[in-house]
Amino acid sequence: MKPFLKKYVLFGLFWGVITGVFLKFFVIDILKVEGVSMEPAFKDGSSVCMNKLAYGLDVPFGDRQFLSWSRPKVGDAVVYMMEGNLVVKRCVAISSMPLEYSFDSGYNLHVGGKTYSLTALQYHLLVGNSLVPDGTILAIGDNESKSIDSRDYGFVPEKNILGRIICR
Repeated sequence: MKPFLKKYVLFGLFWGVITGVFLKFFVIDILKVEGVSMEPAFKDGSSVCMNKLAYGLDVPFGDRQFLSWSRPKVGDAVVYMMEGNLVVKRCVAISSMPLEYSFDSGYNLHVGGKTYSLTALQYHLLVGNSLVPDGTILAIGDNESKSIDSRDYGFVPEKNILGRIICR
């Protein structure tokens, strides 16, 4: 290889690596789903693509957003940090949405025209809230009977959301 071609190949390789690192840290990431809480949408062991720019630009290695241009919407499959783990769940309610509770044949949560069953512990965790608190979402797994989610640990702060799943 001629010396001037070698220089251009190295230059292209260098910028390719820089671009790849930038994309990985700020734009898009591929994650492997572990567990059955999001079945049938995302099966255990499947790979999903997360858009890190869906809601804004995060400060690297921090818990704040540098710029915010959108908020999670009902129906979004979101990725967030919970107790040091990446979690994929469905956003079922956003800030200020009303929450209703009933006790028919068990404890129930009614939100957005859907009903979710609750255990007694989950009911007592959530029942004090008639609205989703500002700056938070209610996130529940699609396979709700096998999901540990907002019903167990409470509302998810929007600042903990890392992105939205865009494809599988």
